[in-house]
Amino acid sequence: MLVDSTVESNMKPNFLIIDDDDVTCLLVKSHLENLGYQVRCGKSAADLRSFLSTDDFNAVFLDIYLPDGNGIELIPEIQRFSTDIPIIMITGDGRVETVVEAMQAGAFDYCPKPLELPRLKVVAKNALDRYTLEKKVSTLEKTQRLKFDELIGGSAPMQVVYHIIETVAPTKAPVLITGESGCGKELVARALHNLSPRRDRDLVDVNCAAIPKDLLESELFGHEKSAFTGATKRSIGRCERAHQSSLFLDEIGEMNISLQAKMLRFLQEYAFYRVGSQEKIHVDVRIISATNRNPHEAISRAQLREDLYYRLNVVNIEIPPLRKRLDDVSNLTEFFLEKYSKEHNRRFDSISQEVIDLLKSYSWPGNVRELENCIQQLVVLHDGTKVEADMLPAFIQSTDMEEMVIEPVHNIPVSVEPYESTPDFEPLPTNRIVPLVELEKIAIEQALRLTRGNVGQSAVGLQMSQATLYRKVRDYGLDLKNYK
Repeated sequence: MLVDSTVESNMKPNFLIIDDDDVTCLLVKSHLENLGYQVRCGKSAADLRSFLSTDDFNAVFLDIYLPDGNGIELIPEIQRFSTDIPIIMITGDGRVETVVEAMQAGAFDYCPKPLELPRLKVVAKNALDRYTLEKKVSTLEKTQRLKFDELIGGSAPMQVVYHIIETVAPTKAPVLITGESGCGKELVARALHNLSPRRDRDLVDVNCAAIPKDLLESELFGHEKSAFTGATKRSIGRCERAHQSSLFLDEIGEMNISLQAKMLRFLQEYAFYRVGSQEKIHVDVRIISATNRNPHEAISRAQLREDLYYRLNVVNIEIPPLRKRLDDVSNLTEFFLEKYSKEHNRRFDSISQEVIDLLKSYSWPGNVRELENCIQQLVVLHDGTKVEADMLPAFIQSTDMEEMVIEPVHNIPVSVEPYESTPDFEPLPTNRIVPLVELEKIAIEQALRLTRGNVGQSAVGLQMSQATLYRKVRDYGLDLKNYK
């Protein structure tokens, strides 16, 4: 049977490369086409806009420095065409600040020049997987699940997490879980294990941050008797104990570089030597890892090996912070209230709407762990059948629409003085209807003024990600230096 070549080509993943260097364009195009992708090339921001307006792409490879624009500044423009397109920055600028700025602006990944073809292959596959997943999730019917394994939350971001877990759990693919401290990375690891064919064996976990660095190798790979001072008997390591099960490496970014090299060798053939032994031991292990660091920044600072990162990050699950899924606060509160009421023999069975409103207006820098601590403290210190606002900690009670509580980096809440007009910042006009875009700009300017240009604090108060705030600051032509 004859196959329509037009239909066949349209089914190929479609990538766009924008780089004014002909050699780079040809190299990337040739390599991606050999991998079965369809590729189009351009040399300028004008070419980028032209291609995006006439075609759909699964990913964009974008040079930072173009003849008529800056690639980082073009990221918001690309995302206005489609929020699903992964953007991979191509850069000869290896400075940490440049890489971090690109990732904060919304880039999916980056490829340094000179380009390495093995890395290009991995980045292209990861970008395509992300695009496919985002499209699949966006077209799924909104079937809300309030609970998934031990995870609680029915918000849209959590539905995405649940879908990825369901898809990946039956496989052996390594998974890297990223997200802030306290957002539930360990629960995601347990869900992956509990839904896998290895569920009949216990999940073996290692907290790389909790074990002294000089003992971590022995903890992972085990040791023979007399291998070092104090080794009075043979010890079986976590990698060996995880045979035919799952190994969860928590806070992988805390592992020292020399041990990361040994972990990389282990992942290449799933074999290792106990400390002090010449016998190679082979195991069948599924690797799940987690970090609260930004992996790309850690790589740039030589704190995380890039080759290890790509071994661990076959599939990435990013856990949203609680401030990005405030719809889950009420369900989480009810769950923790029931749990700790039973544990401490209390009678609480309901929560006032005022309490829920206050909890949703707080930014939760400590994420779900902080909320759990808050509810447990409330249950221990009070008694009754209904949770009222005066039972909440004072800093949460003071949170309302007129006095925003902003969380600084060290997580100690501070109140910000109520807004007063200044010569450089005018209040809302009262003689006309104000467009929402203008209101948004006013809110961002106020947040930056109150935090003296601190984007992190401003993003928390505005309940948006730092990357989104950076994009909006650029869109509105604001200069952060003016708020210092």
